[in-house]
Amino acid sequence: MPADETLVANASRALSQLLDVRAGENLLVVTDEATRGVAEAFEEGARRAGAKPEVYVLPERSRPLREVPEDLAARVPDTDVAVTCFQGRAEETPFRIELIRSLMRVARRLGHAPGITQAMLREGPMAVDYDTMRTEALDLMGRFEGATRVRITAPGGTDVTLDIRGRAFSTDTFLQDGQWGNLPAGEVWCAPIEDSADGVVVCDGSIGDLGAVPAPVRLVLERGRVARVECADEAFRGRVEEVLARDDEARVIGELGIGLNPGARLTGNLLEDEKARHTAHIAFGNNEDMPGGRNRSRTHRDFLFRRPTFVVTFADGRVETVIEEGDVTEASRPEPASLQTYRNILVAVDFSEASRTALRVAHAAAHRNGARLTVCHVIPRPVAVSPLFPHYVAMPDPEAIRRQEDDIRANLAEVVRSETGRDPGGSGDVQVVVASGAPAAEVVRLAEELGVDLVVVASRGLSGIARMVLGSVAESVARHAHCHVLVTR
Repeated sequence: MPADETLVANASRALSQLLDVRAGENLLVVTDEATRGVAEAFEEGARRAGAKPEVYVLPERSRPLREVPEDLAARVPDTDVAVTCFQGRAEETPFRIELIRSLMRVARRLGHAPGITQAMLREGPMAVDYDTMRTEALDLMGRFEGATRVRITAPGGTDVTLDIRGRAFSTDTFLQDGQWGNLPAGEVWCAPIEDSADGVVVCDGSIGDLGAVPAPVRLVLERGRVARVECADEAFRGRVEEVLARDDEARVIGELGIGLNPGARLTGNLLEDEKARHTAHIAFGNNEDMPGGRNRSRTHRDFLFRRPTFVVTFADGRVETVIEEGDVTEASRPEPASLQTYRNILVAVDFSEASRTALRVAHAAAHRNGARLTVCHVIPRPVAVSPLFPHYVAMPDPEAIRRQEDDIRANLAEVVRSETGRDPGGSGDVQVVVASGAPAAEVVRLAEELGVDLVVVASRGLSGIARMVLGSVAESVARHAHCHVLVTR
C-alpha cells in the first residue's frame, strides 16, 4: 500500500526536529496491530532520512504484557534511536517502564508514544513545527528567570499563589543523546516549593487517569496541600478523593505546567490535553526528579484548567503579567539608553564560524572599552524527570558530564586564544564559562549574575540539534536580557 504522505511528513518532522535522527543510525519502532499505520509512517520517515529502521510488533496473544518479550529484548542492544507507538494500556505500565529503561541503557534518544493515533499524527499535536515550538518554550522559560512567586487565575475560578523561587523550568520540546520524551511534546513545567501553594484550583479540563471532568473540580489548597475537594458530581468527587489518598504526599503540590503545542486538542486524554495551548495544569504528587523537587509520593496526578493568567513577581521587585488568559504576553524591554562605555561583556560561543565572528566583535568592544570579557558556552541539557510520568528523562553519568564540561572548557579557551590573542588563564580580564540548561535562559542568567552590560550573540549557530544554542536563541536573549544585546551576522 502506498505511504500516506501526510503521516510520513509529520513523522519525518518529529524524527528530524525532535529526535534528531541521523543517517546511518538504527531506528527501532515498537508497535502493535492497532497502531501499525503510525509505525509505518515512522519507518518510512526514517528510511528517507538515511537511517536503518526495524519494526517490532508486540505479540497480541501475550497481552497485557508484564515484561519485555525475549525477542524484543534481543533487538535492543543494536538500537540508536527508538519510537514506541502502541496502545496505552494501564495494566501494561510495568512493561512500558521496563522497556524504557532497557532502551535507554543503549539508545541515544527515544520517543515514547503510548496511545498515539493516526489522527494525532495527521493533523493534531504532532503535525507541528518543533523548531518554532522549541523557540517559544525557551522564550517562555526565559521569562521566568529570577521569578519568586506567581499568582495564577482563570475564568473557571482558579486563584492560587505559588512560590517558585529557585525552581527552574524544564521543557520536552527537544531531546539530546541520553534522553527520552513523550510524543506528542509541547510543554514547560517546574516543581513549585511544596508547602507554598495557597488558594483555589478549579479543574475544568481533565485529570490524569480520570479523563475529562463531568463537572468542575474545586481544590482548596492550604500551604501546598489539598485541604478540600468539591464537585457537583458526587461520585466523581469520590474518585478524586481516592487518587489523592494513595499516600500522605499525594495531596501535596508537585508540578506547575504550561501547554504550548498549537496542534494539541482537549480530548480527555491528558497526554495530549496538557500540551494544548491556552491551558495550564497543577499536579499533586511526586516531583523529586524535577529541579529542586522534594515530593516523594508514589503517584502524580495533573489537574488541567483553561485560559490561565500568570502574574509573576521577581526577586528585583518587578511584577509582570507573563500569560494573560492563555496567551503569552510581550516581554517588557529595558528603557533605551544613550551611548555608553561597557565594562562587562558576555559573548555566547557554540564553535560555529558565526559565533567566532561574535567573539571577535565582543573582543573588539572589550578592547575599545577596557572591559572584562566573559566567553560562555551552554550545553543544552534538560533536567532528569521520572520515567513514571509523561515527561522526558535524562540519565546522565556525572563523570561523563564532568569530562564533557572539561573538554568544552579547554576547547573554548583555545578558541579565545586563536581568535583574540588573549589568554583566559592569564591577566584575569577574560574568562571562559561552561553552563548547562536552556541556552537562552542560561545566557540571560549569566548576564544578570555577572552584572553584564552588553551581551553579544550570533544570529545563526551550528546546524542540527546545536541550532538551539544560537540562532533562535539570539532572538530570545535580545528580548529578555536586562542589558544591551548585540546580535552579529
